[in-house]
Amino acid sequence: MSDETNLFQRLGGATGVAEVVEDMYRRILDDPELAPFFEHVEMDRLRRMQYQFMASALDGPETYTGAELTAIHRGRGITEHHFSKFCGHFADAIEERGASQRDIDMALGRLATYKDKITGDANVDG
Repeated sequence: MSDETNLFQRLGGATGVAEVVEDMYRRILDDPELAPFFEHVEMDRLRRMQYQFMASALDGPETYTGAELTAIHRGRGITEHHFSKFCGHFADAIEERGASQRDIDMALGRLATYKDKITGDANVDG
């Protein structure tokens, strides 16, 4: 795809990113390590919020208006390992839809900027 399009567009725009979110959560809910985090979650609402978050993070036209990430994930026991598995399922979902390795790496880089908010890890430099 042309470098003139943004990442959101290269990943299929609104339809493509919505499909990625659906596929990603199918994978996550089949993962015995990640599924327990979602046992009492209203998944339709989560998918809508995740789409909004992903669209915003990937240069789409959306603005994420959901809960602050640190607050919503605090105390849930999400570790760097869990975050990596989540990102792996995301990467598999976009790769299956034909994303280039460059776009996969770029998208994962965007998600990585939120790791500390999700896991509660401190990011201290120096």
